[in-house]
Amino acid sequence: MSYLSDENPLLLTDTAVEDLFICQYMTGLTKEAICLYLLLKMDGTGKYTEKEILERSVFEDQATKEAVAELIAAGLITKNRNNKFVFVDIKKVEVESYCASVIAKGGAELADLELSPLKKERDNLCSSINKTIYAGKIGWNFYGVVDKCLYTYKFESIVIYRLFEEAKERKIQYNIHAVEKLAKEWDQKGIRTADKLDEVLNASKMTKELTDLVGKLTRKRANALDLERIEKWASLGVTPELAEFAFRSNEYRGVNTMNVDETLSNWIYAGVTTVEEATKYENERHKENSRKYKNSKKNGGFVGTSGGAAGIEYVGTEKKTEKPEKAESTHTNFFDMFEGEADEDN
Repeated sequence: MSYLSDENPLLLTDTAVEDLFICQYMTGLTKEAICLYLLLKMDGTGKYTEKEILERSVFEDQATKEAVAELIAAGLITKNRNNKFVFVDIKKVEVESYCASVIAKGGAELADLELSPLKKERDNLCSSINKTIYAGKIGWNFYGVVDKCLYTYKFESIVIYRLFEEAKERKIQYNIHAVEKLAKEWDQKGIRTADKLDEVLNASKMTKELTDLVGKLTRKRANALDLERIEKWASLGVTPELAEFAFRSNEYRGVNTMNVDETLSNWIYAGVTTVEEATKYENERHKENSRKYKNSKKNGGFVGTSGGAAGIEYVGTEKKTEKPEKAESTHTNFFDMFEGEADEDN
C-alpha cells in the first residue's frame, strides 16, 4: 500500500475496500468523492491534514473540498482530536447499528440474532430479494425495510418484491435511504395490493410518456405547471395519441400545455376518449362556429344580439323587401347628419 518509489518501481500492491462501501455508500457518491476516497485508501496513511488531502487529490481545490464534505456527510471520514481527517470504521458502525436494532426490539436470544426471520413468509421473501436483486449480497438493514413494509405498511409480499424491483430499475437498490423513501411514498399513495400497484405504475408510465411527448412537441423541458397538467391528463386516462391530436388542434393558437389542457378538458367533459371521437367533436364544433359566424354577419356582426338570430318574431311590423344597397360616397356632408332633426324642428 504505497506509491511508486526507487525501491518499489512496480505498483503491485493491493488496496482493500470494504464490501459495505461498495454496497451501501458508493452508489450514493459523486465520482469525485469515490475517487478521493480510493486515493486516500491507497495511500494507507489513514490520517490527513487538509493540505495533505489537497496534495493527493487529482481535482481542483474547490472540487476536492466539496468531495471531502460529501465523504463526511456520508459518514466515511471524520476529524479526530488532532483535527486530522481519518477514516470511519464502517464495519464497526454496521455491527453497532445492528446490535442497537436488536436491543430496541427488546433483545433476543442467541438463536434469534440470525438475519433470517422465523416467519416463513418473510424468510422466503427476503431470500428471493437477496438472490434476484442483490446477487446474494444484501445488507442486513434492508431486511428492516422488508419488515416495515410487511408489518407496518401492510404491503402484500408481491408488492414488497416489486418495490425492490423498482428500486433496481431506478439504480437505487443499494441506497437504503432511497429505498426507505420509495416505500414511504408507496404507503402514502395507498399501494398495498398488486392491483393498486398496477394502477399507480400504469399512471406513472403514462405520465412519463406524456411528459416525453410534451417535450418533443414543445421542444423544451416541461416546467412545474406543465407537469401538473400532464399528471392530470394521465389521471383522466388521456393517451399520448389523444394528447398529440390536442396539440395539433391548437397549433394555430400556439403550442403550449395551457391551450391543450383547455381542449382536453372539453373533450373529457364531452366523453371524448379517442382520436376518432375527438375528430368528430372538432368537426361538429367548427360547423357550429361557422353557423354562428354566418348569423353574426347577417345580423350586423353581433352574435346573438338580433331578434332573428335569437328566434324572436317581430309582431305588428311588415317584413320589408331589402333593396340593393347603393354605393356610399367616400365623402360625407356633415350637415346631412342633422337633416331629419332640422325638418322636425321646422
